[in-house]
Amino acid sequence: MCGQSRKFPVGELMERLPNESEEVGRAVEAFVAWLESAGYASYDPYDLGGTAYGLFSRRLYYRHPVLGLPFVAPVIGMEILCPGWRKMFVQKERFATADAQLILAFANLYQRTGNEAHLQKALGLARDLLGRAIPGYSGPCWGYPFDWQHHRGLWKKNTPFITATPYCFEAFLKLFDLTGDKSFLETAGSIARFVQRDLRDTPTSGDAAAASYSPTDNSQVVNASAYRAMVLFEAANRFNQPACMESARRNLNFILQNQQSDGSWLYALDHEGERFIDHFHTCFVLKNLAKLNRRLGSDAVAGAIKKGFDYYRRALFGPDGLPRSFAVKPRAQIVRLEMYDFAESINLGVVLRDDIPEAWELAQRLARVVCQHYQLPDGHFVTRVYAGGIKHTLPFLRWPQSQLFHALTSLLLATSNQTLPDAAAASNPVRGK
Repeated sequence: MCGQSRKFPVGELMERLPNESEEVGRAVEAFVAWLESAGYASYDPYDLGGTAYGLFSRRLYYRHPVLGLPFVAPVIGMEILCPGWRKMFVQKERFATADAQLILAFANLYQRTGNEAHLQKALGLARDLLGRAIPGYSGPCWGYPFDWQHHRGLWKKNTPFITATPYCFEAFLKLFDLTGDKSFLETAGSIARFVQRDLRDTPTSGDAAAASYSPTDNSQVVNASAYRAMVLFEAANRFNQPACMESARRNLNFILQNQQSDGSWLYALDHEGERFIDHFHTCFVLKNLAKLNRRLGSDAVAGAIKKGFDYYRRALFGPDGLPRSFAVKPRAQIVRLEMYDFAESINLGVVLRDDIPEAWELAQRLARVVCQHYQLPDGHFVTRVYAGGIKHTLPFLRWPQSQLFHALTSLLLATSNQTLPDAAAASNPVRGK
């Protein structure tokens, strides 16, 4: 199993890094050492919300905010002051989004260093991930292992989501590209069948449709359509699937047609409580547009990315140059800095490196800030900083430990002059065949 410990050689990255990247390399080494000790099961920011009391209080709050506030307040207070108390009410779980991003991060390290142990770690995580796919759909898919009460109603645990499944799709494609093992390509193709067949399209114009968040809703969440469009454009090219191309174009048109005049996107268009603009969901939209445009090569998409990034840089950073969580808030906020925002800004900068140099420079600067100020002595990262300077330090792998690990290793890989020859699929014969 992938939980078995493999030593990460001290200084392995240092021998291969330019001076400006040494700090990030040391942070990655420290995180891997912590991860090998902590394991892959984790608590989650939303797990208390899945308990009987959490579901009741959130449902009441969404229906009657004033009446419900006293009931959600104890959960919020515990999260701020004593988050570790959740162990009395919930257990650690494995999260597909976290595992997929760990796979991508270990694959990055394998490419960066050539150390076979990193590839083996990624392969073990992939076996675990596939074994936890949700059955009953057209292909493998993943969601959350807890019930989730939200504005629209209740999503039961193990409802597959388009916001979780694409990371798994990318992880299996990455493993195929590294190893040449066609079973990974077949798995990615099966995931694309779920994304194409089991998610719903809601027409929004003659040539556009919003993708659903899950197989059971008809929401118009913008980043959901961005994830689906990215997967389907990639699948259309990898697997020669015209139906994927048609669906992807309609989802893409929904995104382009609903970009606001200032360059921003609302989180969702069909629910008043979700007409906000925030940091990491804006990153999701931009990075997925950038990824799919590698296949499409559209000037219109490139223009939307540039306009969206200009808004993002202007409205979602504070005077101190650090990420702001919201440009348009859904409600009063008590979080001053969210490390998830840092992670996604770094990821976005890596994706946009060749197109928007400012994004790359921003990613490098924020990576240094994270490594200097928000990594704890044992190697994991701060979760968030509340107003007043209170730091939340309980590690949640799904939010934002795996995202930061993936972001920092992606940045390290992008600083490489070249990937090692033995990490290329062409020189790796099919493994395990």
